Amino acid sequence: MTALKTLLVAAALIAAPAAHAADLTLTFPGLKAKTGTVLIAVYDSPERWASGKPTRAATASAAADLPTAKLEGLPDGTYAVRAVHDVDGDGKMGRNPFGIPTEPYGFSNDAPPVMGPPAFEAAAFPLKGAVAQAIHLN
Repeated sequence: MTALKTLLVAAALIAAPAAHAADLTLTFPGLKAKTGTVLIAVYDSPERWASGKPTRAATASAAADLPTAKLEGLPDGTYAVRAVHDVDGDGKMGRNPFGIPTEPYGFSNDAPPVMGPPAFEAAAFPLKGAVAQAIHLN
């Protein structure tokens, strides 16, 4: 009987639909400086967005004519992106003494910041198959 249960479980796993994988291509047109790197954080939920813990991270060289990052194999779902142009290459967003960003940054959907990052819902977009999004950093 145990062998039969094992076979049934194995058959169910084989027949179960695999999670769909999606590809996200991000471009960053109009960068004012060709130095440094674009730091990219991708979030899959409002909770991760609020905590600042990305689902996936990537970078794009600012020296490219059109800085681009491709994130492959993400599960279908709803995502939002934060990006900062790390002009000085120190690996973080530069800020002045008052905490105001001194390096260009932006969000998916070009969602505008409101006294801080926009809400996840403002930057969120559906990801299924292959999706491309241009993010303008200000």
